[in-house]
Amino acid sequence: MNYQYPCKTNLLVLILALSLSACKQEVSEKISPPIKRVKTTVVSHEQHQIRYFTGLIEANKTLDMNFRIPGELAKLPIKSWKRVKKGQLLAQLDNSQQLINKKSQQASLKQSKSEYERAKTLIDKNAISQANLDALEANYIHAQAAYEQSLKDIEYTSLIAPFPGVVSNRYVDNYTKVSSSLMILTLEDIEQYKIKITVPQSIFANFKGTDLVEITAEVEGFAQPFPLKIDELSVSKKSSQQLQLTLLMQPPKERRIVTGTSVKVKAEATNDQIYFILPSHTVLKSTQGNYVYVVQSTPEGSFLQKRKVKVAGISQHGIKVSDGLKEGERVVVAGVSQVSDGQQVRVGVE
Repeated sequence: MNYQYPCKTNLLVLILALSLSACKQEVSEKISPPIKRVKTTVVSHEQHQIRYFTGLIEANKTLDMNFRIPGELAKLPIKSWKRVKKGQLLAQLDNSQQLINKKSQQASLKQSKSEYERAKTLIDKNAISQANLDALEANYIHAQAAYEQSLKDIEYTSLIAPFPGVVSNRYVDNYTKVSSSLMILTLEDIEQYKIKITVPQSIFANFKGTDLVEITAEVEGFAQPFPLKIDELSVSKKSSQQLQLTLLMQPPKERRIVTGTSVKVKAEATNDQIYFILPSHTVLKSTQGNYVYVVQSTPEGSFLQKRKVKVAGISQHGIKVSDGLKEGERVVVAGVSQVSDGQQVRVGVE
């Protein structure tokens, strides 16, 4: 029976060898380096070159109108949001008393003028004293001023449109007694619209010179954006770090846009030299030049590629990269000092 021992021994050796192999494989799997997760961003030429702002459409000019004298409204022919022409009557007070006063002052002027003219012919004949002539001249001047004021009083009984536009609001009804301080209506000039937006100074710095190529307004209900033109630039009253930009817009011909409508303003900048803008810590430098880590996706996984890039300068938002990258490529933006060329990674988005 002793001849069976070698077979058993061989079997035990084989089992032991397989067990050791499995253990080695398990240990090997346990000590494999983990796949690092990295934060990335997709580079685009539109980064920091398109900005959106919210604004309200305003009339180019707005005028609140009231009478200079009190009275009773006799005419109020204009309805709200009706177009008016320059010089058109908007409201009229009962001016019967002013017309009576005009006739009275006109008569006084005629009499005082006649007396003064007659006195001038008598002064040469010593038939009147210089003092009497001076008094008659003063009366004539006073009568002339009173007559001119009566004409102004008649003018003050009418509200006339100083420019073409629309009456956006009427605050009183006809035949109402009004004071000189009571607002009657608001006239808006809508031959052009104004849009005011607030822009941080740091962003506007990127839109200077040739960078600023197009500013447009997107209005709900209109398929095409409206081109805008810069009218005025000033420091915001709320913060010295912000600028208030006033833009001009031509109104559409097909239908009217009501003032107060909210719009989205798009400011788009381009350069003769197109570049990508990356966070400053993303671009590293060696003796061979500047480089970044680009993610290369393969069927086996995502791997990093050390890529040499050309830096064109620095902006408020980061480093300008003019060469070495393509639109849509994914670049590591965090922990770049802890990764290496060819390293397998898991991609996270910034």
